Formats: sequence, C-alpha cells, structure tokens
Amino acid sequence: MKKILLASTALVLSAGLAHAQGLTITGEGRMGVFFQDNGFVSAWTQENRLTLNFNVSVEADHGLTFGAWTRARTQSTNWGSYAGIFSGSRVWVEASGLRLTFGNIDGAIRGAGVAMGYGGGCGIGYEGGTLCGDSLGLVGNGTVTQGQSSTGVGPGSRTRIDYSFGETRVALSHDRNGNTELGVRTSFDAFTVALGYSDGDAFIFGDVWTISGHYDGGSWGVGALITDFAGWTNYAISGNVNLGGGDLYGFVGQLYDDATYGISYGYDLGGGATLTVGAEHTAYNDVTFGSVGVAFTF
Repeated sequence: MKKILLASTALVLSAGLAHAQGLTITGEGRMGVFFQDNGFVSAWTQENRLTLNFNVSVEADHGLTFGAWTRARTQSTNWGSYAGIFSGSRVWVEASGLRLTFGNIDGAIRGAGVAMGYGGGCGIGYEGGTLCGDSLGLVGNGTVTQGQSSTGVGPGSRTRIDYSFGETRVALSHDRNGNTELGVRTSFDAFTVALGYSDGDAFIFGDVWTISGHYDGGSWGVGALITDFAGWTNYAISGNVNLGGGDLYGFVGQLYDDATYGISYGYDLGGGATLTVGAEHTAYNDVTFGSVGVAFTF
C-alpha cells in the first residue's frame, strides 16, 4: 500500500513539475527620488517599487501555443503606498505567427504602431517616463491610445490580433463599445518605421494618426515621431548615444503648439541594474518632472 501511495505521489509531483515549467516570473525593482513642479506646487517624494510579472505558456497539439499573463505590484512613497495589487489578466493563443489575445493588453498602436520606446517615447528617468512628453500624447496624461492596466482590472473586453512575419508586425485591436486601433511596424537594416491609427470612436476629438522612424547606429541612434489628433499636429526628435559607460538620451518637440523637451542619462551598473538621472518639461501645462534612482530587471 505504501509503495502504491508513493508511486501515485511521484506521478502527481511529476505532472505538477511539468506544468510548472511553463511558468516564468520576471520583474523589476526600483528605488529613487521624484521631483515635480507644476507652476503652483513644487514637491518631491521618495519612492520604491517591486513588480512581478507572471507568464504562463503551454504547447498544445496542432502547432498551437497558449499563454497567459498577470502582474503583481507593490509601491511605497511619502504620498501613499499600496501592496499586493494584481492587474487584470490576458490570455492568448498563437500559431504560425498569428496571435489572438483577450483581456488586459496594450492596443495596436503601442504594440506595433510606433518605431521606438514605449508608445514612441517614455525614455526619461529610471521610472521610464512620467510625463512621457516624447510620446506626444500617445502615453501619459490625456492619452489617446489603448493601454493595459498595471494595477487594476483593466480593459476586460479588449481583443487584439497580431501577425508577425520576418521583421514586420501588424496588429489590430478593438474595445467593445469603444475604439479600434491599427499598428504596423517593420525593420530593414538599421531602420525601423511604423504607422498607427485609431478610429476615435472613444475619443471625442476624432481619429488619431501617428508615424515614426528610428535609425540604430549601434552606439548611437536617432528617432522621429509625429502624432495628429484633435486638430493638433505634434512632433518630436529624439536621440541617444553611448557615453562614459552609460547611455545619454534626449528629445525636443512640440506638443499642443508648445515646447516639450527632456534629457536622461543611465549608467550601467551590471547585473541588469542601471543608475539613471533625468528631467523633462511640457510647456502646455507648465510641468517639470525630474528623478534620480536605480532600477534593475530580473
């Protein structure tokens, strides 16, 4: 009887380990100081954050792969803290370069409609951009694109389809009772170009267009982004260069007919850790934001 019980237990454990091999945990830890001046109030805060991404992937028959994702995050600042907050999940199925995703996922513009950065920018500071002036409205306050939620349930009715072939990706996303987005990105040699469009059904000012390009020169790079929505045509030029064991990044542009600019320097500490100092300004709402801190990925 004991032998049968031990054998059964071994089989159960083996099956559990086999499934556990489809689970990976990635994430980021960070700590630093923020400073913000909005023309009325100047304030700074000490901040630390831990993010854990839970990724599941299993291979089924007939060439199908299934996967799922969710995120847990804790953060503490002198403005407030939260702990143990899970994001909404997403589940996908993929075969032959075609992927169908339901749930909490970025829309097609952020997924395939920009040539560089997150939403075309968000490259300032150790936190990956707060104002995100270099994204020209695609990310940040008043964003006009579909984005996933890191700390809430997120868009439960979003559907996104991606098709990848060679260096090209085409994405289409739709929110039920909301807007539809299209993104296309391709690379050839050192150049990457992208085009994004949203039909504006959930945006009272109408359609959104964006076009961008980036050149990767190895130790340096340069990019350009244009967005058009609500009667505004916005643009930004960005560049980066390896300098003194780190990477210097900066951008200048125009957002809502006012200047936007920023600069950031990240020094590689090794082991996936980077020490970064950066600052950016958006003139249309007269906000300056700066930060210095360390972030590491695992």
